Amino acid sequence: MMFAKMLTAALLALTVENVLFAGGAGFSRALRAARRPASAGFYALFVTVFSLCSGLTGYLLSPLFSSRYQIYPAAIAAAAAVLYLLAAALLRTAVPSFFEKYSSILAQAAVNTVVLAVPFLREMCSFGLAETIGFSLGTGAAFFLAVLLLEQALRICSNPDMPRAFSGLPGVLIYIGILSMVFAGLSGSVF
Repeated sequence: MMFAKMLTAALLALTVENVLFAGGAGFSRALRAARRPASAGFYALFVTVFSLCSGLTGYLLSPLFSSRYQIYPAAIAAAAAVLYLLAAALLRTAVPSFFEKYSSILAQAAVNTVVLAVPFLREMCSFGLAETIGFSLGTGAAFFLAVLLLEQALRICSNPDMPRAFSGLPGVLIYIGILSMVFAGLSGSVF
């Protein structure tokens, strides 16, 4: 039963996060990750870990701030900062060469808009522990899928036979716009 709840929440995250992505949330960070394909997997892994930590932090802090909801966002942001500092310190001491290579994407992943949104989506959907874990893992998977789509779009839109006006970023934006309409149509969203 618990695994089924986790899987359902992960599938929900795949659809919700891609609809959020289609609306522009996290687009610039995913585009940066897609431009460096060698680090895209680590970026998605960091987003997954921080989403999980953010979701669990929201799960644990939610009962403490139920009557003072205006403090909840500040507590989540402070927890994200502390988690980043702990992860950076751990990686810097345990594997300094890895930290040196990936420290810039570690910081970006920790404060990603998707990561910071997980506790609020968890609160809105009234997720329990299993759903929180599943949704957080699905969030990382959705980010990875978005990066793969952007990486493919960058490759396609860098074709030398393409008209110069649509080559590169303009072509990618059109490509993503069309994908956004597909996700919105499948989710039933109205613009």
